[in-house]
Amino acid sequence: MLKYVLAALVSASLVAAIPLNTVLAQPAVQQDAKAKAKADKAAAAAKAKEDKAKAAAAAKEAKVKAKADKAAAAAKAKEDKAKAAAAAKEAKAKAKADKAAAAAKAKEDKAKAAAAAKEAKAKAKAEKEKKK
Repeated sequence: MLKYVLAALVSASLVAAIPLNTVLAQPAVQQDAKAKAKADKAAAAAKAKEDKAKAAAAAKEAKVKAKADKAAAAAKAKEDKAKAAAAAKEAKAKAKADKAAAAAKAKEDKAKAAAAAKEAKAKAKAEKEKKK
């Protein structure tokens, strides 16, 4: 009977015993986990650095674009101002020319009227002389 009891104890101890490869594997698993965590942390840092660089580049690009847009707007405003000044100058010159043309026409009309009046006076005088 002792033989059976010892066999049962040995059998139970073998079943309950932790395998040797499991005991040896735990530090390797921990090292793998630590290495993975370190690699993940490095990858996250690299990604953050890359994202920061992208954001800085986008901000710089936006600043350059804003500066270019401002310069273009200033140039357009200057061009529009020059066009408005030219149009005003042209309108002033046209008004002056129209005024001069109107004055010349008025002078011509006055001269025609004076000539017609003189002719009518001469005709009337001739008619009067003819009646005498």
